[in-house]
Amino acid sequence: MPPVLRKLVEVAIVIGLTAAVAFLIIFANSFLTARGGTAHGFNTWYAFIMRPDILGTMILTALVTIGYSMWQQGGGRPRG
Repeated sequence: MPPVLRKLVEVAIVIGLTAAVAFLIIFANSFLTARGGTAHGFNTWYAFIMRPDILGTMILTALVTIGYSMWQQGGGRPRG
């Protein structure tokens, strides 16, 4: 697998993990509210996660994090 494709897969994994953590927080919180329940929790999470500013923030954060780690490691090439 080419290194660029590998990094894009890592970005997608990080975005998915971020969405999963947000889901757990919002879904668990929906049981604590008066209008709680599974459907309400899922709908609230889905409306939140599909906002363009939230998606953009998740993608930008993942790209910057992966880019910074690549820069710290010297682009993935062994130093010698």
